[in-house]
Amino acid sequence: MRIMFVGDINIGEYYTAFGHGPKSHAEKSDIFDNVREVLLQADIVAGNLEAAISTYNFDPTKVESAVLRGNPEHADQLASAGFKVLQIANNHTVQHGKEAFQETAETLRSLNIDPIGIDGQDVVIHKVGSQSFGFLAASDVPDNTDIDQTSYQRLNSIFLEKVSRSVSRVDHLFIMLHWGLESSTKPLDYQREIITDLVNMGVRGVIGTHPHLFYEVWKQKDSIAAPSLGNFVFDLFWDPRLLASGILDIELSKDCISSCRIWPVTISDCSGKPVLSGDPVVIENQSKLYDLGENMNGEQLRKIIKFIKDFPKGNKSLKRQFIVKKLLGQI
Repeated sequence: MRIMFVGDINIGEYYTAFGHGPKSHAEKSDIFDNVREVLLQADIVAGNLEAAISTYNFDPTKVESAVLRGNPEHADQLASAGFKVLQIANNHTVQHGKEAFQETAETLRSLNIDPIGIDGQDVVIHKVGSQSFGFLAASDVPDNTDIDQTSYQRLNSIFLEKVSRSVSRVDHLFIMLHWGLESSTKPLDYQREIITDLVNMGVRGVIGTHPHLFYEVWKQKDSIAAPSLGNFVFDLFWDPRLLASGILDIELSKDCISSCRIWPVTISDCSGKPVLSGDPVVIENQSKLYDLGENMNGEQLRKIIKFIKDFPKGNKSLKRQFIVKKLLGQI
């Protein structure tokens, strides 16, 4: 049996790429056309959906309404690429309100994709042949649009207790976490501690997102640890490290991981679409595909330079609104 994981998926558009990011390209092409052949080899494909897919209260002329919002009409591209599980426990799925969050979950379900990480949700179980696979998800990233949100599951003691109870219910339990710091080029100490705790519980894999960088992946006991799989479909075009990605490809027998490898992926800085960029790399004990450096110093300057360079592209009206709101401290 074979399962694949990818990182952050935004089928909407970020502030700096209005009109030339994934959402615009999804209107005329398949976002996943360059990676589909690999993804469809898996029995289950899972990832982190980093933006709402909703038309609730949508105003295409307002920057805050348009940002990080996918079109439900494009969601079928996720299904046709083989996605069966998508995490929606993250700080952007509730950015457009509880109703948009709920519409996102309903849209996924209508495509036979399980949304995971909903507050209070039980373990989601998939069966492939004689094997069973469980999925749980949570986030510990503060949400600046709804600090007191109750839509998605938080990473807390209640969640960890649920994980402990769920391990024995399936052959393989995978935990997907939205966590860490965007500014960090390596896993934080608390992440390593939680990974160790989860592995000791019997979790088969810990899959992380949020830093937007593809960290090292390693084997720990009978488990796989991938604290951050970076971006997969995203339009953060100002730093090549934000465009370096991969597909985590795991083969499993009834009670263990048979093999594990990573398919290197580069995100196009014209569209935010993932493109295969090399042969798969086998993970023996640990694999570090990319040199991320010591820090992300200078990122804001690179972001400004890239934004100025790309300003003539796409939706200039929304980009102007973004500049004004940014200068006024409203974003």
